[in-house]
Amino acid sequence: MKQARDAAAFDCAGAMDRLFDFLDGELDAESESQLRTHLEKCAPCFERAGFERRFLEAVQAARESEKCPEKVRARVLNALRRDGWTEPTAS
Repeated sequence: MKQARDAAAFDCAGAMDRLFDFLDGELDAESESQLRTHLEKCAPCFERAGFERRFLEAVQAARESEKCPEKVRARVLNALRRDGWTEPTAS
């Protein structure tokens, strides 16, 4: 049964379900290898993975170069608090 699940995990839907774990480097070596193999053989998934990788790189670059104005940050945090959000505490 596990083998059937493992094989199905890397059809297109399974590959896309695990894509962000892959891009974030959070897959174990075997899963990463299986996903890489799928991406090498499947042009649509390969293209999607490339798009998502470039998107994440662009977000990271913008995040490093652009800071949220303090007034906007304060307004967002206040709105979240009004809706019941509490800031996480450092452990």
